[in-house]
Amino acid sequence: MDFDFTDEQRMLKDSARKLMEREIVPFLAGFPENQPLPLEEIKNLLKKLIPLGYLGSTIPEEWGGAGLDYLTYGLLLEEAEPSIFGLVMLQAGTARSVYLLGNEDQRRAFIPHLVSGEKVGCSAITEPNVGSDTANIQTRAVLDGDQYILNGTKMWITNGSFADMAFVLAGADPSKGPKGLSRFIVDRDISPYETRPLAIMEDNEQIPSVGELIFENCRIPKGNLLGGAGAGLKDTFRGFQAARCFVALNSVNIAQRAIEAAVRYAKERNQFGRPIGQFQLIQAMIADMTSLTDAGRFLAYRGLAMVDKGVRCAKETSLAKFYATEAAVKVTSMAIQIHGAYGLSREYPVERLFKQARVMTIPDGTTQIQKLIVGREVTGLRAFV
Repeated sequence: MDFDFTDEQRMLKDSARKLMEREIVPFLAGFPENQPLPLEEIKNLLKKLIPLGYLGSTIPEEWGGAGLDYLTYGLLLEEAEPSIFGLVMLQAGTARSVYLLGNEDQRRAFIPHLVSGEKVGCSAITEPNVGSDTANIQTRAVLDGDQYILNGTKMWITNGSFADMAFVLAGADPSKGPKGLSRFIVDRDISPYETRPLAIMEDNEQIPSVGELIFENCRIPKGNLLGGAGAGLKDTFRGFQAARCFVALNSVNIAQRAIEAAVRYAKERNQFGRPIGQFQLIQAMIADMTSLTDAGRFLAYRGLAMVDKGVRCAKETSLAKFYATEAAVKVTSMAIQIHGAYGLSREYPVERLFKQARVMTIPDGTTQIQKLIVGREVTGLRAFV
């Protein structure tokens, strides 16, 4: 598989890196670390990303999108500041869901608001008692005339505490089990629901990572059913393929930053009369870090290239997700080791990079679930129902 990128792809990737350095990092630095950004500023942040296609992603230009293929969009996400990755991936992902699954009316009603950053979206799947077992969703949507009445709670939802729109997986026909699950667009202005932030990183997160969504007799217009009735689980699993590669590339990004930090420190830190970067064991760690990161990168590239071809690639995308995320944990841990005690302090970036890497092993399917998917694809035997 050829990953000799075009001049346009290389220029886009370079422009993305410069955008992060010149605009996004300074923008975030302009706000107190111990206070989350107001929703208005989160939307201002999103709007800075529009010119390069971060919000429009793979949506055709006639619908206001960027018209990128999945691999090219992955190159953009690989350069994104890690602290905004979840925000951006879900914003683009919800717009992409409307384009792929929505009817003409839904496309007109929702895509412009999402690709312009006027409204923030989230995808609400996980529940307090449902994580990996997606088919066992307990949230219910009961048809009542021209509306669905939604009841249930969603947990650990990226963008959940501040999103204007939630794309909710719920059971509309419990008698059909997993085949009775459907997806619904819940516009908070029309169908109010409660939210609260959940901290998974640190108290000084500027963009709250995840939230809890509470639906109590939340009335949704019948026309906000997304995709076919009962197709919710199938559509969700299909969307996971690209998402898992995007998460993998964010982990590659984190690992690459850790390598660069470790190399800088190894050149600056002197012990026994010379830079520690000259010591063989330090160079061995840096070589291991580099090989782990490059392997994760190319697994993710391969997965996205297969998504672009429209072929089944559950094995390849799950391989990319579990390998790259676990590799980033190892790489950032070794970066801390190279820094010694300084690696555990906030004076250097590797402590935070390790936390960011560790989080990525869980969303869009844990490492263990990814391994079961790979095992199923290789052996033809299912380890879970």
